[in-house]
Amino acid sequence: MASSPQQPVSLRTDNSTPGDPEIALLKQQVQEGRFEGLRDYLFRTRAIGDWQDRLHVLARVSPKVSIDALDDLCSAESEAADLHMIRCAYYCELAATMRGSGTADQVGSARFQNAAECVKAALSDMRKSTQLDDRDPTAYTLVLKPLTIFSQTELQQKAFASATAIAPDLVPAHFALISPLSKRWGGSHEASLSFARQAMTRAVPGSDMAACLFWAHTLVRTHFVHFDKDTQAAKQYALKPKVATELNEALDQWLLPSFVPRRSSISFLYKASEWYRAVMDIDRLNRVIAFTGEELKLPTGAKPAPRKTNGGGLLGWILGK
Repeated sequence: MASSPQQPVSLRTDNSTPGDPEIALLKQQVQEGRFEGLRDYLFRTRAIGDWQDRLHVLARVSPKVSIDALDDLCSAESEAADLHMIRCAYYCELAATMRGSGTADQVGSARFQNAAECVKAALSDMRKSTQLDDRDPTAYTLVLKPLTIFSQTELQQKAFASATAIAPDLVPAHFALISPLSKRWGGSHEASLSFARQAMTRAVPGSDMAACLFWAHTLVRTHFVHFDKDTQAAKQYALKPKVATELNEALDQWLLPSFVPRRSSISFLYKASEWYRAVMDIDRLNRVIAFTGEELKLPTGAKPAPRKTNGGGLLGWILGK
């Protein structure tokens, strides 16, 4: 059984799905230490291979888990892959909470150590879960995001390869690698954009894979703002004809007339709405928010942009060295 992280244990509040009755009910149940509903949901989605929805639900439900009750279940049913997966999700979400916000130089060593304890626990449950069920990519995908905290690129690549060997077109797995490959996290603009473009070749009809491309370009644009302190360069980048054309074509491919968004699609569609809000492309922004339900809130006095016609030591500790 994975060891529990030291206190304080404070999970962030998630209000992203207030209108989803299933998720609301599952949250209430696991908070009370009742896991029958979540296990039944995982059984059903495992049977049909709805990996993206599983990841969506686990990310929102697992922070509410009663960890003591879950630990007891994991001990009683040590060969239950789903229980270890739930606990893996819990520690993945807790790792982000422990790390908190801010750049690396703004995060104290205690926060990093708490996050590291959570990541180590998540990896332990990932290994157990995938040993028990080697045809489920969920646990492999869950650990991708928290591994970014410690720039564990090699571990991420292995987990990503395992996940996509099972589900080659799994959007959350691809999306999770965009940030660690970016310049913001020690990579490069070229690496994250190249990966996003490669991900697009795996998109299937109805897929949300285009979110990878929107996020990769957003990371470039915002890097100019937050790290280079050059808002003009950010604006120039966002309005480059090649960038606009690539993203507009990706949106057209994404929002085909046959596109029906799932609840797990909304967070990915937010990446497109964020982009079009930034470049003030109102027509395309309206296309996106028709699915997300966002309000068309624009800065006071804002005007649409001109159209483009051509349109360390801790790392050793976490690895057990």
